[in-house]
Amino acid sequence: RRLVKVQAAMSDAEEICEMFLSYPNGLTLTQAGNYEEIYDDSFVASVPSPKKEGGLVNYSREEWLSLIKALVKGLPDWTFGGSIWRPLDDEQGWDDEETGEGTIRHLHLSTKMFGTHTGDGPNLLKLEGRDFKPTFKEVVFPVEWWTLSINTRKVPPKIVALQFKKVLDTSACSTGGYSLVPGLLFAIGKPLSPPPMSLQYPFACFPPHDAVDVEDPNWWQLRMEIFHIVSETCMQEFEKWVVNSLLSRRLRRKHRRRRRR
Repeated sequence: RRLVKVQAAMSDAEEICEMFLSYPNGLTLTQAGNYEEIYDDSFVASVPSPKKEGGLVNYSREEWLSLIKALVKGLPDWTFGGSIWRPLDDEQGWDDEETGEGTIRHLHLSTKMFGTHTGDGPNLLKLEGRDFKPTFKEVVFPVEWWTLSINTRKVPPKIVALQFKKVLDTSACSTGGYSLVPGLLFAIGKPLSPPPMSLQYPFACFPPHDAVDVEDPNWWQLRMEIFHIVSETCMQEFEKWVVNSLLSRRLRRKHRRRRRR
């Protein structure tokens, strides 16, 4: 009897995960109506920050739901393009953790999010207090590794945490290798400018924090070239002036250090 219960809990956890990955267009009407109920009240999402300082930021249940609804409005064909990494055999097992709150199953996911920025009128894309008119651009995110944590002791099981891990493959993306909001803004031509603290080496991590090898000396040069291109093609005059002034200041500092040597 005990074994049967454990197997049912495993199946339920995977079903909850599939609902998470199927949002919004892959859900039935019943599932869509109950979608918010799969999240526990204590849910926390640790995701790439939408602020230019970078790093990761924690979202509450309400903040995460507001974000994902905003993305679905602005990109109506939004899909997570995700799949669960299942154990190869019974011996390998699932990634379970016993806590005072219950058995937490950490399901590891690979995603390749996608959406087309067509939302207008009441479906206008709204992020961080700003409105973004439709650009009709396809937003192709990189292949990413996420962990979804589900409390299997609750009936039905509830999602208690979402954790961004790392970017796995950037070869086909249009987001500059970035995830979620930073990646979306990059893809529609409104990238986050480099923060002043990142103009020094070693610079702070920029979301996604380990999408590139920051120890690679070519990384800074590539970053500079990307922002030169973006500033010439996508930005308004004032934004262009800000980015160019930051880049020029970085170059002047570099030349002064060389002369001192």
